[in-house]
Amino acid sequence: MFGLSMREVRFALIVSSAHFTQHVFYRVLPPLIPVLAVALEYPLWQLGLLITLYSFGMGVVQAPFGILADRIDRRYLLPTGLALAGAAYVLFALAPTLGAPLPTLVLFGHQFEGGYLVMALAMLVVGVGLAVVHPTGYPLITDNVSEANKGKVLGAFGASSKVGDGTAPAIIAGLILVLAWDRIILLFGLAGVVYGVGLYAALRGEEFETVPTGRRADETMGEGEQADDSGDRLDPEKPRVLEGDRRQFLYPMTAIYLFFVTSGLTSHGITAFLPVFLVAVYGYSVEMGGVTAGAESVANIYFAGVLLSGALLQLYLGGLVDRYDPRTIMLGCMAMATVGLVVLAFLPLGPYTLAAVVIVLGAGLYGINPARDALISDLSPPAFEGRAFGYIFTAVSLTGAAFPAIIGYLLETQGMRRGYGLLAIGTVLATGCILLLYSDRVYLEASATDTRSAPSD
Repeated sequence: MFGLSMREVRFALIVSSAHFTQHVFYRVLPPLIPVLAVALEYPLWQLGLLITLYSFGMGVVQAPFGILADRIDRRYLLPTGLALAGAAYVLFALAPTLGAPLPTLVLFGHQFEGGYLVMALAMLVVGVGLAVVHPTGYPLITDNVSEANKGKVLGAFGASSKVGDGTAPAIIAGLILVLAWDRIILLFGLAGVVYGVGLYAALRGEEFETVPTGRRADETMGEGEQADDSGDRLDPEKPRVLEGDRRQFLYPMTAIYLFFVTSGLTSHGITAFLPVFLVAVYGYSVEMGGVTAGAESVANIYFAGVLLSGALLQLYLGGLVDRYDPRTIMLGCMAMATVGLVVLAFLPLGPYTLAAVVIVLGAGLYGINPARDALISDLSPPAFEGRAFGYIFTAVSLTGAAFPAIIGYLLETQGMRRGYGLLAIGTVLATGCILLLYSDRVYLEASATDTRSAPSD
């Protein structure tokens, strides 16, 4: 945070808290999968399908939210979405009771009882609610942070997501000892509703710019200027993005999209099933002061270590993004993630070496976010940034929506170690996608620099 003004620090804390909350909600379910599998007797692939439904719900609406984020005041979008996600988790916690009267649904020979159907609906709504964070958060950073400090705030924004990812399993590891799974989810849901209200209050003042760039430009245009057929004011950035040299936007964004998809094969396997992997392969437990932390709790502590290591590296790499080529940073992160995953999958590890490996894996897999997001932001003109992030995250979410269910099936049929070893294919292919960005046939670097310095108008 060195070099930021106090206003930028306050803004970074607020916008990062929203990303933190989003990822806390995203990670509530995976740590509870071992518990839900026993308590509800659902097969692993059905529990993975619940996570798939979250990704699908998020994927469907991020593009529309990106359009809205470029048109209406973002202080209304962001808090409402997070409060809605909290309310959906309250519904999830009440699912066994609310779903009991519902008939069992049979699809392709598989039964889905009423409680599961309510859970599925709740996870769809969670995804819809949390979908506002990316298309609103990144343009808010562009509008409220100087260019010299943007990488630092992107680092804090990305790090907060991994802190959220790590906080959820760490809290759940403790709560499992004293509360049933439905009470745990209920607490998270109620907290989300309260947070949404508080976030709206924090953004209500005039300290931060929440009105989109395009709307501010509209208010300054003369009455004689015409709107185009889509209802947008004539935007000089649009032809350059959509019709100019394809190396300025289309080709590099396609390479970044392919990076998302390929690396997502690995990241989905880690975030959805690492606790299950650690319980099945290692099953470590700890006894201290007469209290025994079972294998599920210890696995979630390791899981938290994976995510928190990614958060710490993002804070460091966010500052480097302001000074060095983001592509180089991305290559280094993918190398760390590949080595960590291969060692985790194929070598026997003791408790301490396991901790070291998961830290390296998490740092590489999740430390990459500031560099990745800086590339997307650099390629996107300010008036188009909400849509750019909305479109790419919609495409990525829809493409990767099936990954948790597929990976769950892979682990069941191939075994935990072999299945996790196959996930390294994702990081290897993702490295290839980054290398494409070094070719001037794909990425015209000078144009990216021009885009970065484009006036917000």
